[in-house]
Amino acid sequence: MWSSPRKVAAAAALLTLAAALPALAGFRILEADPEFPQDVTTSWFQGGKARVDGALEGLSVIVDVKNGEGWLIDSTSKRYAGGKIGELAEELRKLEGTQTDDVAPPPAAPAKARVVEVKDIGDGGRLQGYATHRYQVLVDGELLEELWLAPKLEVAREIDLAAFGVTLQRMLGGGAGLNQGYEESEPYRKLRAVGYPLRHVLYFVGEKSTLEVTSVTIQDFPEADFAIPKGYAQSGYTELLLGE
Repeated sequence: MWSSPRKVAAAAALLTLAAALPALAGFRILEADPEFPQDVTTSWFQGGKARVDGALEGLSVIVDVKNGEGWLIDSTSKRYAGGKIGELAEELRKLEGTQTDDVAPPPAAPAKARVVEVKDIGDGGRLQGYATHRYQVLVDGELLEELWLAPKLEVAREIDLAAFGVTLQRMLGGGAGLNQGYEESEPYRKLRAVGYPLRHVLYFVGEKSTLEVTSVTIQDFPEADFAIPKGYAQSGYTELLLGE
């Protein structure tokens, strides 16, 4: 049996340890293109899950990176669709196959490994009250991304952002500029673990697009924010994705 003073000392030590540990909480982040500030995308990240509103017209996207699941939610029609990411990707692949000519294309040449280079540009200034560091991502010598990362905005403690991006691409299909084949590379994955991009510039086929964070909220969010609402009817996945 511990004596009373030892119990007090042990309790004090535990309280000190708890105070030293970072408080874990989720993140809600609002982003917009500065040229179109009315078009806001809202993202929630917590416990290996993500939810995105505003990126797809009329649909919310929920991704469970840990369990490899993804869902589309249509609050207007009160429908939902989704499941395992691999199954959704296969469904999209089959759909794309029916939309091409019946003549099979010639076999593709083996894909050449792409050279991914991350350049440290230096201090990026303060955005939304956070100190940022600026990086460039070059693929085969071509500039494809610029990121102003905030190391103190530790979204990566809640979700693997690179894995989230790849999962989202598989769930929604290719799309112009959505995935260019380098996001799973080791240099890129390490970069995305550094911090969250408060400014993100993408270059694709001569075009430039910018997303800037306009608001950051850090708190615990209810599990219901990452779940299918009760009473919604299940729908076909491609049907809901294509707005049918």
